[in-house]
Amino acid sequence: MENQLEQRKLWSALSDLFVDSKVDYKQIAETVKNFSIEEIEFALFERVAPVCIGNMLAPIPPIWWYFDEDQLVLDIESLVKKRARQGVIANCACAVQRRLIRRISSGTWAELKVEIENAKSAK
Repeated sequence: MENQLEQRKLWSALSDLFVDSKVDYKQIAETVKNFSIEEIEFALFERVAPVCIGNMLAPIPPIWWYFDEDQLVLDIESLVKKRARQGVIANCACAVQRRLIRRISSGTWAELKVEIENAKSAK
């Protein structure tokens, strides 16, 4: 149960990168600093970004302040189940989507990673 709560906290913090307001990288870094960089990167690009990036790309983003945590978790769990069932062609499309998300979010990830490393070293 604790792991699920921690995962939920990680996902929720990372979803703040995709809202239509000023991103507080330091606050996000403080929240996620106890996870490894690899865990954070995986959660960002494999779980949170595929669910939340549409908000960032929308001409008028519907979510300005925060994603509803319960809905976010449901959407991520649904994504994981969907990916587990998909076939070869869908896996290829998913791989293309992953690369596109990484390209779009690379600057955001770089900035967050610096703040995480700063937060970890300040312990």
